[in-house]
Amino acid sequence: MEKMLGALPVVADYGRPLDLAGIIDRACPIRRYVAILTYGQVTEAVVANRLTSPAPLPRVAETFGIDPAALTGDRIARALDAIAPECDRIVGSVGAQAIAAFGMDVSRPHGDMTSISVYGAHEQTEDEFVAPLATPKTAARI
Repeated sequence: MEKMLGALPVVADYGRPLDLAGIIDRACPIRRYVAILTYGQVTEAVVANRLTSPAPLPRVAETFGIDPAALTGDRIARALDAIAPECDRIVGSVGAQAIAAFGMDVSRPHGDMTSISVYGAHEQTEDEFVAPLATPKTAARI
């Protein structure tokens, strides 16, 4: 049997040294005897799916050794809800792991200070909530 996996094996090989699943599982533990997949496993599969071309998750699941039937929309939503409060901690840990795993030189960091603000008016805006809105005129300036 032959399967077209595209870039998924490459993403998996680069992702393993980052320990994304492990970092998430340490930040957001689950009751292991209740859950089929950890939040880290779910997130790792979703990230791999987004980094390649978003496609049906069964291909991604098989690459990461996950039962494709276990990656349901409900399970993904629960994982995202669990990691949201820990997002800053997770991002910092993954960044530190990337520096260590890939030997990145951070002696001269570069920060992109680019900022884009978009404002506009909308006929149905509520008084207590005024959200930025792109209009053709403001979008052309961006």
